[in-house]
Amino acid sequence: MLKFSIPSLLGFILILFISHSSFAQLTWSDDAAEIVFENCTACHNDNGIAPFSLMDYESVLNNAGSIEEAVSDDYMPPWTADDTYQTYAHSRKLSAIEKSTLLAWLDDGMTQGDLADAPPPPVYSNEGFIQAVPDLELTMEPYTSTATFNQDDYICISLPTGLTADKKLKAYEVVPGNPSILHHCLIYIDETGTYPTDFSGQCVGPNNDEGLIGGYTPGAVPTVFPSNGDDINMGITVPAGSNIVMALHYPHGSAGEIDQTKIRLFFYEDDVEMREVLTYPLLDNWTFNIQANTQEEVMAQYGPIFQDISVLSVFPHMHLLGEYINSYAVTSDDETIPLIKIPHWDFEWQEFYFFESIQHIPPGSTFYANGTYNNTSTNPHNPNDPPQNVGAGLNTSDEMFLVYFHYLDYVDGDENINLTELTALPASLTEIQVENQGVINVYPNPVSEEVTFSFDLKSTSNTSLYVYDGIGGLVNKVIDKEPVTQGVSKYSLDVTDFSSGVYYYSLRIDGELSSGKFIVK
Repeated sequence: MLKFSIPSLLGFILILFISHSSFAQLTWSDDAAEIVFENCTACHNDNGIAPFSLMDYESVLNNAGSIEEAVSDDYMPPWTADDTYQTYAHSRKLSAIEKSTLLAWLDDGMTQGDLADAPPPPVYSNEGFIQAVPDLELTMEPYTSTATFNQDDYICISLPTGLTADKKLKAYEVVPGNPSILHHCLIYIDETGTYPTDFSGQCVGPNNDEGLIGGYTPGAVPTVFPSNGDDINMGITVPAGSNIVMALHYPHGSAGEIDQTKIRLFFYEDDVEMREVLTYPLLDNWTFNIQANTQEEVMAQYGPIFQDISVLSVFPHMHLLGEYINSYAVTSDDETIPLIKIPHWDFEWQEFYFFESIQHIPPGSTFYANGTYNNTSTNPHNPNDPPQNVGAGLNTSDEMFLVYFHYLDYVDGDENINLTELTALPASLTEIQVENQGVINVYPNPVSEEVTFSFDLKSTSNTSLYVYDGIGGLVNKVIDKEPVTQGVSKYSLDVTDFSSGVYYYSLRIDGELSSGKFIVK
């Protein structure tokens, strides 16, 4: 007779569980689809910036090799910040379970399963992520890139706002006209309205980044300043008579391609009390020179500061030789406040990382940054073969060392503000037209407390009804692969804890899809 101790019995049960799981057949419908929809399709959709869509089984199957390589190497989804060093709002990093499940499915034959069991996919628009009519939209004239094989094209386009009174900026979104060639776009407010349009190919914006409010990089979502519609309203003043300056970067090899980028601005009501946000590269170094065939470290510091500040976000910037960058603050009590660490720098994926909670930097603190550059032939991104000496400069083949921040004067309790909740995509900024809902009736719409979904089935059907936010994030599984009986069915969802904004519902009935949107006000 066999006898087991409690620990050995638990271990045996665990082995049986793992063994069973390893032989369970993973399928697209039951296992992989939800991971792809929630983590990949914000870029990989028919209107997205990615080169191919991943909105259905066939498109994933056709790109399986690229997906497996990108996920294995942690290149996709694009998220370079170290989440163990600091926590950020809206992280795109796959969890360990998501990564292992997706790779196992790809390696296990990519079985489709029953499509009627697949989750309904997110819904996206070609009008940008913020599904509201902007208070002000400015569009550049069509521009043809003059970048050559070895020379990037940097231009500045100044667009008059036409404002006759100061406005308070709550959110903005840059919508690239040609996302395949727009590497980045920095956005400035020129209070004087005199900064000129500059097609010289060397313009990177106003001197000393005066008036910078943020920008666009591929994969980044719109910038939404923290607001709860009540006592927390942060943003930037756009003065009457000012211009918006777009500093656009088109990389070498894009010559002849046409772009027509636009910016969409969303304002607070005029009577809202707003706290002013500043945007500036507190950390920079323009004096370094990296010798050929060397790996070198570059450093910068700023401070000590003389006032309390609250830091909302951080945006480190390097070019092709960059390998690592780290930034932190040290208080007068020698306490270290971690800000950003990017262990494997990727020039193609840069953005403002908003913290999960506001970082309070007290008086007497000093900001620091350090980075490493690899100017050897072992760096596959080195623009020079053989390597050459590289100094600070504007072209991609030059280097930069900058760390930008969104920050403002500290108010007691700022460190307790959750930025994940307060930087959700807004929608109730202006009136939004709600289209006909088709096979499903959604009411009330707009909604503030409870929304009801009603539909009439001709026969009992396998049904799923998911709710997504504006960037494809799964919010709620109202119905999840349930047999719903013939006749009229009604399902209600409490939205009192939802942030104001546009939400999409996606309905699958025996494999047939329909979708629409509702507004939480």
